[in-house]
Amino acid sequence: MRQDHFFYRIINDIIRLLLAGVVFLLLLHSVFSTSFVGRIFLEDGSEQERTLNIADNPLRHLLAFALLTVVLLAGRKLWDVVRRRNERMETEGQAKDSACRGSELFWGLILLTVILAAAYVAMTQLYPGSDPAKVYGIAMQWRQGDFSSFEEGAYLFCYPFQSGIVLYFYLLSFLFGEGNFVGPQLVNVGFLAVIYGILAKMSGLFGPSGETGGEGFWKKRRGLQAMVYIGLLIWVPLGFYVTYLYGILPGMALSLGAVYFAQKYLADRRYRHIAAASLCMGLATVIKMNCLIYLIAIACFLVCDAIGLLLQPKENRRGNWRVSLLFIVCMGFGVAFCTQASNRLVEQIAGQELSEGEVMISWVVMGMQEAPLGPGGYNGYNGNVFAENNYDTERAKQDSLEELKKIVTRMSENPLDEGLPFLARKTAFQWNDPTFICLDRTWGRKAQVQIPEWLKSVIGGRGGVRLSVLLNYMQTWILCGMLLCLFLRWRRGGLCELMGAVVFLGGYLFHLFWESSASYTIPYFVLLIPYAVCGMEEWTAFLQLGVDRLRGIPGNGGETAEKPAARAAWSGKAGKALTAALALGFCLLVIAFTRTNLFDRTIALDDDRQGIDASEQFYQTGIWERPY
Repeated sequence: MRQDHFFYRIINDIIRLLLAGVVFLLLLHSVFSTSFVGRIFLEDGSEQERTLNIADNPLRHLLAFALLTVVLLAGRKLWDVVRRRNERMETEGQAKDSACRGSELFWGLILLTVILAAAYVAMTQLYPGSDPAKVYGIAMQWRQGDFSSFEEGAYLFCYPFQSGIVLYFYLLSFLFGEGNFVGPQLVNVGFLAVIYGILAKMSGLFGPSGETGGEGFWKKRRGLQAMVYIGLLIWVPLGFYVTYLYGILPGMALSLGAVYFAQKYLADRRYRHIAAASLCMGLATVIKMNCLIYLIAIACFLVCDAIGLLLQPKENRRGNWRVSLLFIVCMGFGVAFCTQASNRLVEQIAGQELSEGEVMISWVVMGMQEAPLGPGGYNGYNGNVFAENNYDTERAKQDSLEELKKIVTRMSENPLDEGLPFLARKTAFQWNDPTFICLDRTWGRKAQVQIPEWLKSVIGGRGGVRLSVLLNYMQTWILCGMLLCLFLRWRRGGLCELMGAVVFLGGYLFHLFWESSASYTIPYFVLLIPYAVCGMEEWTAFLQLGVDRLRGIPGNGGETAEKPAARAAWSGKAGKALTAALALGFCLLVIAFTRTNLFDRTIALDDDRQGIDASEQFYQTGIWERPY
């Protein structure tokens, strides 16, 4: 999929503009406020969990980004020295081939991931909690011949789509033993390594020419792939979810496998990738239905590929447009087949039929309502409307649609008081917690072993505060890096490299209206890290070349993959003008916006102004200081 056809350029521009708008909005949230799970006191004196917001300091974030830039520039100089030394050694036959070194480094990082994550599981051995406890508990009930979860009003009667993840744990119990929850956590360790490995491999798409081509393409830029993997290791929130027995990690690993094979197909047009992607997609949706977002993103690129092939002369086509459309059909068939196979197996095991369950539209209604934990969070509406209508799916659907119409009408009639503030607070609730509630999902759960004191501090004490502050700055770095990647690779980047970013965009749009939770959005945020690393690399190359030009130095240390890209960025007047115009527009927007009360109610959220001691809770001072 090349970038030189006008059709691809138009699609590329549209996608990058949409992504830039969404990422910039999240960046504003990140630098002006920070969200976290805190507590409020009710009128009866009891406590209730609530997502709170505290004011952040944009200047500190700017200084932190400047410091990161300086560190990366210094690291770049050191890397150039090491690279030139290795090139001389290779010329003299004293060093291993760079491809061999890159492969060893990649598998070494995979092994490091497994060791660190498995050590964390061994040191905690946390019992499942919250929804995972329900799902895992039902799987163990199956082992004992108890299928009461299918009875009217019970868990699987209301949520039949969760039967896939229950079946997954049920089958794993034959491998690890009944009630052994540590075994599935170790399987999550493997899925975590797969996720990191695929994301690192996919960063090979960030080539200097912006095109794909053949198997050799995925072996380019091994240095960038290593940096992406290291970035994934440093950003730790996803790693904490290895003890969270839900569909997040296995679903994400399988979905990314589908994305990877789809990109491989667009690179080499080999049909075996179609079968692999279809199988991965089918298994992913059995475990977690939200993985359909990945399928839609892949389908969009395949449709673009088919249209692009039709617009090109036959002699220049690198593939058959019919096969690209057939790819979509195969993935749909894979999802349908795996879903039906899973449902039939569940019904055979339980000896009961799966119900229709709660209507999906009720989740949208719930996602547009206030909830105890935060805007759009779980408040029980979906279960209540189902029970109030005597479990009649059609009547529950009608009531949900009527309620949704009322919500939409109210928000559209009062957009500045109802609509925008609600959606902005919901966005912060889901995306602006720098830990993505990984510590909240861990803290308070019982353990089979004595957890080391230092690890207790990280999970729920002063160490957790320090980690949250560090992750707060990292979140800004990731979003800034993503924006830089979008702008600096605007014309040179290949359309195919945006597939992961489009999955993120789909996740953002979906959860803008669906039930909210930071644990739901973390699989999409982590997709930004490869783009952020690439963006920071391009940014440092851009700055270094600018400094060299000011000093009158024509070149520095030979050509690398990113130097032609930086040179193109400096020489492209149109690209510089576009970037300057967008930056000026964003600055004017911020200046104008900050002069309104709406800015305080949408971006610069601060619950301290409401009389809540949110800052004390976040930093664990005063009465909120925890014992470890």
